Amino acid sequence: MAPYAMSETVAAKRAAVISSMISSLSSGEDRKYYVGLVGYYIEGIPYSASGLSVDLTATPDICQTDGGFACTAMFPPEMIEPDTVKANGIEKIPVGGHIYELVRVRLEVMIHDIWSVAEFIDEQQHDLLLDPETLSSRLGTFSNRSH
Repeated sequence: MAPYAMSETVAAKRAAVISSMISSLSSGEDRKYYVGLVGYYIEGIPYSASGLSVDLTATPDICQTDGGFACTAMFPPEMIEPDTVKANGIEKIPVGGHIYELVRVRLEVMIHDIWSVAEFIDEQQHDLLLDPETLSSRLGTFSNRSH
């Protein structure tokens, strides 16, 4: 198969897997996913990242976008740009007897930056997508920031 056709096939599979994952969570199914990616955008700023846990707790408002998907996320203030911290403010969140200082942000993942998706069922990993070509071709895109 020609490389171009293979890319279209991978792109179509990636889009179908992401759409299915978002549909599952949007309908309230208690599923857990791990999305392998080369980076994401926090309030429009690119950040290098290796992956994102996606489930009803971590990404309760996940939604599909024209370019991939978006959700609200929480990060420690030292992990994100000071201007973002200043604009969004720091929240004190109690978890398990500890108080954590976190910043609530809008996180967006572009579909072309996703190289794998795994679903966890009864703590067993099931690979839904594995595209090492995307990993190698897109890895340097976010190299200016690492969080």
